[in-house]
Amino acid sequence: MPGAIQTDIITGFLSFLFTVLILSYVVGDNPGFRLAIHAFAGVSVGYIAVVVFRQVIVNKMFLPLVNGTMQDRILLAFPLIMGLFLLTKMSARFEWMGRPVVALLVGIGTAAAVSGAVLGTLFPQVLAAADMFDVRSSISLGAVAGNLLTGTFALVGTIVTLAYFQFTVRSRNNSAGKRGWFVSFFALLGQVFIAITLGAIFAGVLAAALAAFVDRVQSIVLFFDQILSKFIY
Repeated sequence: MPGAIQTDIITGFLSFLFTVLILSYVVGDNPGFRLAIHAFAGVSVGYIAVVVFRQVIVNKMFLPLVNGTMQDRILLAFPLIMGLFLLTKMSARFEWMGRPVVALLVGIGTAAAVSGAVLGTLFPQVLAAADMFDVRSSISLGAVAGNLLTGTFALVGTIVTLAYFQFTVRSRNNSAGKRGWFVSFFALLGQVFIAITLGAIFAGVLAAALAAFVDRVQSIVLFFDQILSKFIY
């Protein structure tokens, strides 16, 4: 269809244009790069605002207040009042009214983050590390040796990494705050493990960025192939 083809051409041209503007940062900060960043930030904020308004304010508040039961309206009274108090943070005179709401949100968010980190990350990691030393779950001698070696490596890496962040020192001369040779040795090993970890993370980020760059270049090549095919074929 002509309309669909024109839409594809406009979309491909805008994609190519913003790709070039973003890549222009290689030669330094310039108005074209800032234009692309501002456009991206504006579109992102506008999209998030529309989604929040539709999915939260309309679907979660207005519609239940209009079409919901009495129980739904009573349950909505608490978040509605909290939301109104939260809006007072925009005024320097009445901002104190929103402090309890902010404190409640921060407290709940912190508790959820800490419990999620402990129950969802720390405990599963500890159990997974302990399972490596479970020789009864292995069916062969090679599997037992492999699990023990992996578990020992992970345990040593964890200990020496924690030792790197150990800054408590003992010295008769209070002005000389230096680690002892024992802790310094483990801290050095911990620094090696941290460097390896950061290198692996950077390599993963770089690989993802290169994959996105290749995909962008491929889309640009296909766009120009689509344009040229209309004049050649």
